[in-house]
Amino acid sequence: MINLLIIDPHPVVRYGFKTFFSDYDYINVAHTAPTLKSVIDYIESNPVDIVISEMILNDESPIDLINRVKKIDPEINVIFFTTQDREIYSIPLVRTGAIGFLSKNVEASVMADAIKKIKSYKLYITNNFNNELNLDLDIDRLRNNYGILSSREIEVLKYLTEGKRNIEIAECLKINQKTVNTYKNRVMHKLKVSNMFDLYIQAKNLNLV
Repeated sequence: MINLLIIDPHPVVRYGFKTFFSDYDYINVAHTAPTLKSVIDYIESNPVDIVISEMILNDESPIDLINRVKKIDPEINVIFFTTQDREIYSIPLVRTGAIGFLSKNVEASVMADAIKKIKSYKLYITNNFNNELNLDLDIDRLRNNYGILSSREIEVLKYLTEGKRNIEIAECLKINQKTVNTYKNRVMHKLKVSNMFDLYIQAKNLNLV
């Protein structure tokens, strides 16, 4: 039996997971919750094999989610179930410790198959409707311009393009404001821009905004 823990801010989505997997006797939706904070105690005291989480949560970034779950139990696998662009986020988050990515467009059978393969092979990524299992994925090879950015740099870039100030980004990511400025400077250097306008244009060209 594979024990799942679902994290999603929308009650309908959480209920939907239970409905999706009711026909699969090897999958048990053990617990669902709207935030990571609300499930920490459950993870610490109950068996969990896979955490399936929406990428955009109110209380944690994807990186923080991975780190907090892995700190409790390194053997727990983390899957992101999201509409966010896999081409932007998948490789940096796999480097951080995510094990899989599923589009919200996939059928229940595809999700069930992904969960089974993750338990067996430890990697599963879907791209739109074309689902692929690549056991030889080279996560260090650059696949696009975002490949040169770290997971945290991508997060900072996304907030910058939304018009957030350094102090606001620091609060969102729970890091020091000076650290945000360091990431900002690294991003601008890597993307070869010198001002915020060019940074926005570059991010738009790369389909982030």
